[in-house]
Amino acid sequence: MINGNTMQQPLFFLHIPKTAGTTFNAILNDNFAPESIFDLYTDTQQERLRQTTYAEIARYKLVRGHVFITDFAEILDGPVRFRPFTFLRDPVERVVSEYFFLKSWPKSHMYRFLNDNKISLVEYVTSDQPELRMRGRNGMVNSLSGVGLSSIEEGVEKAWFHLCERFVGFGLLERFDESILVLSKVLGLERSFYERHNVRAHGARRSVSTAEEEVIREANQADIILYERACQEFEKRVNEQGRSFDTEVRQFRKINEKLQRISGLIMERDGVHQGDFVNGK
Repeated sequence: MINGNTMQQPLFFLHIPKTAGTTFNAILNDNFAPESIFDLYTDTQQERLRQTTYAEIARYKLVRGHVFITDFAEILDGPVRFRPFTFLRDPVERVVSEYFFLKSWPKSHMYRFLNDNKISLVEYVTSDQPELRMRGRNGMVNSLSGVGLSSIEEGVEKAWFHLCERFVGFGLLERFDESILVLSKVLGLERSFYERHNVRAHGARRSVSTAEEEVIREANQADIILYERACQEFEKRVNEQGRSFDTEVRQFRKINEKLQRISGLIMERDGVHQGDFVNGK
């Protein structure tokens, strides 16, 4: 049996929903062979994980998925020492995007429940129904902290410790291009350009009232604290890239925009509409 100290250290992408992870996954697909990726997006895939040994999982280069981690010690300090990373997003925008996505996509596991019960955005955030208890409230802190914590304050501190001290890196949707470049260096990615494909009709933000935004903000105070800290930390990490980083970002955007224009012409020819980020290139 392979000793834990000699095992490879696979990357672990903790994909928090609606944080640009789908786009970044496409970039990852362009950098890792399919057989080197262990996906955890479906019940079948997660059941497969339960039947996989540590030695087998250590042979993969990347593990990723929408995973709720109950015990971070197993991920960070277990027999396989994963190198985790993630993306964050403005908490209010993330909740709004998640709600409308789940309600409008027929393949969503929440689609029928939200529509059959006419669940409003406010109900999605505030309801104590079992189906909604873990939704719309501090999803990022919950994803990054684990379980068994005595208070939401402890959750924030644990999430921050994991994100800042134990994760190899993180990105912000609102600074996506900079995030790609920073993470590419940390993760050793060679290809990082992406193109825009349709995900949500025209990529439009659904109309949300000021009152609804206030309800979301009140219910997501822990995520807001975490996100504000993450923005400050990300700015610090960008500054550590040196003076040439601004030029690097401009050059990246210039090339990527040119690739997107070419992609747009091809999609227009093929009758496909452009929208949110999806495919890496």
